[in-house]
Amino acid sequence: MVQVITQSVKLSGAPGLDEFVTLYKKFALTNHTDQVDMIKKLARLLLGLVLLLIVAVVILLMSVNTDQNKAAIQAAVLSSTGYELTIAGDMDISFFPSVGLTLNDVRLKNPASPLELASTSAALLQVDLRALIGGEIFIRELSTDDFHINYYIDAQGISNWNTQAPGLSVGSTPAPTQSSSTQLQNIPAAANGPDIVTVSFEQLRIENASVDIQDLSQGLRYSVNNLNLSSQNTNIEGLPFDVEMDFNFLNNGMTKPMTMGFRGNITADINAGNIDVRNINFNLTPMLLLGEISISNLHDALAYQGSLSSNEFHVFGLMQTIGARETQDEFDASGSLMQDTANPLASINLNFSGDDAGIEIPEMILQLSNSTIEAEANVNFASGLQPANISYEIVSNQIDLTPFLASSTSEEIPTDEVTAGADNVAIEPTDTVTPAPPPAAGTPISSELLNSFNVIGSIAIESLLANEFQFTGINIFTNIEDGVLDVELQPVSAFEGSIAGNIRLDGRNEDAALSTQLSVSQLNVIDLAPSVSRLNSVTGNLDVEVDLSASGQNSNELMDSLTGSTTFAITENSVDIGVIKQVFTAISALSPTGSTIEQWPDVIRFAELGGFILFNGGLTENQQINLRMDNFDISGTGGIDPMQQNFDYDLLFTILGEPYLQTISVDELYHDVSWPVECAANFADEVNQYCRPDFTQVREIFTQLGTNAVRNRLNEAITDQLPEEVRDGARGLLRNLLN
Repeated sequence: MVQVITQSVKLSGAPGLDEFVTLYKKFALTNHTDQVDMIKKLARLLLGLVLLLIVAVVILLMSVNTDQNKAAIQAAVLSSTGYELTIAGDMDISFFPSVGLTLNDVRLKNPASPLELASTSAALLQVDLRALIGGEIFIRELSTDDFHINYYIDAQGISNWNTQAPGLSVGSTPAPTQSSSTQLQNIPAAANGPDIVTVSFEQLRIENASVDIQDLSQGLRYSVNNLNLSSQNTNIEGLPFDVEMDFNFLNNGMTKPMTMGFRGNITADINAGNIDVRNINFNLTPMLLLGEISISNLHDALAYQGSLSSNEFHVFGLMQTIGARETQDEFDASGSLMQDTANPLASINLNFSGDDAGIEIPEMILQLSNSTIEAEANVNFASGLQPANISYEIVSNQIDLTPFLASSTSEEIPTDEVTAGADNVAIEPTDTVTPAPPPAAGTPISSELLNSFNVIGSIAIESLLANEFQFTGINIFTNIEDGVLDVELQPVSAFEGSIAGNIRLDGRNEDAALSTQLSVSQLNVIDLAPSVSRLNSVTGNLDVEVDLSASGQNSNELMDSLTGSTTFAITENSVDIGVIKQVFTAISALSPTGSTIEQWPDVIRFAELGGFILFNGGLTENQQINLRMDNFDISGTGGIDPMQQNFDYDLLFTILGEPYLQTISVDELYHDVSWPVECAANFADEVNQYCRPDFTQVREIFTQLGTNAVRNRLNEAITDQLPEEVRDGARGLLRNLLN
C-alpha cells in the first residue's frame, strides 16, 4: 500500500533540481520587460494550477469510496503480491497536514487457499508529504485494530501463504526466469545493502492483534492473542527508539494462555547492517529477563552476541505459569513430591554469540536455591548433508534438590508482579496454566528428530542431595549419532553401594529399539526404605542386575513390548515374614491337624535370599517371578499396572524339604506342597491386604493330603501284615476305594 502511494506522489510532484536550474538561467538572461511579462504569465499559470488542484481535490474526496478506487488498490496488491485484498468498509484519504489513508474492514486472501490470510477492522497510514517528495518514507502514523494473521500448513507441508500451491489461477506471480535471477545475483552488494530506502515511523501502534499458527505436518498449534505493540520514532537509520509489547501465548499443550511482555531500546542501522537491542525487559511471570543483543553484518556474514540475566524468581511460580505444575488448591491436603515448603528461588545468567554457522554459549550460570550449576554449549547448524551438531558440558559441585522434594503440603506459590526499576511496566500475573493429560497413544518417539542432529556431552556433579539421600561422583555421558542415542551412567556412590548403567535408543528404523542395562551393587536397604516404604520389612545389602529391551513408535508401545530379566539378591538380610505367616495362618485354619505356624518367628535371617523377574511383552501381564528364601519358595505369574497403581499375581507358596536349609519348619507332610495364593491390591493398600489364599483349592489340597496320608498308612500295614502273594490285590482294592 505504501508503494502505491509513493509512486503516485512521485509522478505528480514538483520539478527536479536540474529543471529548476535551467528555468532560473532562462529567466535571469531575459530583459526587464520580458521578466515582468513572464512573471505575470507565471502568476496566472500558478493561479490556474491552484484552482485546478482545488477542484481535483474536491472531486477526489467526493469519489474516495467509489468501487473503482477500491478495485484499483486491490488490483495493485494482486499484481504485486499475488494475494487478493478485499476492502469491505469505507476508505478515507487525507492530504493535510500529511497524506493519510484509512481502510476499514480489510481482508487478505490467497487465491490458492480457502483460508483467510489476514484481516483488520481498521488500518491507518499517514505519510509525510515533504519527506516523500525528497525520496524518504516518513510515516507519521501506522496503526491497526483487531489485526489477525492466519498461518496454516497442511499435512503435506504446504502453507496457505504459498501462491504457487495447486489450484492457483488468479493473480499468480510467475517465478523469476533464470536470466532475471542471474541479473539479481550480478547486482553489486552495495545496491542490495546500503541503498535501502529510508523508512521511519513517528508512531507505530498495533492493538488487540492475534496470530494463529497451525502445522498439521508436525502436529503443532500456537496462538498469540491480545497482542499490543507501541513504538515512537521507529526508524532504520541508526537512531535509538523504544518498543513495548505484550501478548498472550497458547500452544496445544496448554489449557490456559500465559502472558508475556517485552520492552527494549532498539538501534537499527539497516544500511550498515547493524541492529542493537538494549535494556531488554522480557517478562514471564514471575521471571524477568534483562540483557542486550547486538547483530552485525546483516548483508554479508551475519554475526550476533549478547547476554541475558534474570531476577531471582519462584521456581514453582514459573512452573505454574508455563503449565509444568498444577496450582495447589488451598484446602488440598494430599501429599506430593512436587509440593514445597521453602519456595525455592532460581536465577540464570548467560552469554552467547553466533553467526550463520551456529551459536556458542561459553558461559551459563544457573543458581538453583543454594546450588550453582555451570554450563557451556556449542551448536553447529545443519549444512548440506551434515546434520546439526551439539556439544555441551554441565558441571556442579553440589546440587540440593531438597526444597523441590519436600513432602509436606504448602500453600500455592504466589506469582508476584515483577519490578525491575521505576521505568518498567508491570505485567499482571497470568492465569495458571494446567498441562493437558498425556495422549492415550503415549508419547511419540521421533525417530526423525534423532536423525536430524548429533550430540555429545557430559554432566559431572560431585554431590547430589535429595532430602536425607546423597549421591556422589555422578558422571553421565550422552551421545547421539546417526539416529542412535546412548546414555552412560558411570558408577555412582549411593546408599552405601553403587549404581551404574546405560541406555540405548536406536531410531534408525520405523519402530525405535530400546535397550537398557542397570547394575546395582550392595545398596543398603535400610537407607533405601524411606523412599520405598514397602521395603521397611527387609534389611540387608541389595544387588540387582537388569537387562531389558523394547521397541515401538511411542512410550506405550515400548512398555507393552518390554522383554528381559531382572535378578536380585539381598545379603546380610533380615525379613519380617508377617505376610507369609498371615497367609499360612489362614491356610492352617482349614487343616484337620492344626499347625505350628504361630511358632514361627516374626523376623528371620536367611542364608539365601534372591530371585528373578522375567518380562515377556510388557509390565501388565505375562511376568514370571520367583523368590527363594532358603527352603521357602514363591513363584507365579502376573503383572503391574503403573497407570492404575495396582498389581495382580497368581502365586504358589511352597515350603521345600531336604536338602534345602530348613529355616522355616513344618510337618514333613506339607513339604513340597504348593499352596495357591492370590496377591492383588493397590499400591496404597496396607501390606496385610496384599495376599490371600485361594481357599477352594486349599480345601482340595487338604483333602488330597488326607487321602494320601491314609493311603500311606494302609500301604505300610499291607506291607507289614499281609503275605506277599496277596499284597498286590490289597493295594488294588485300596486304590479303588480311595479314588
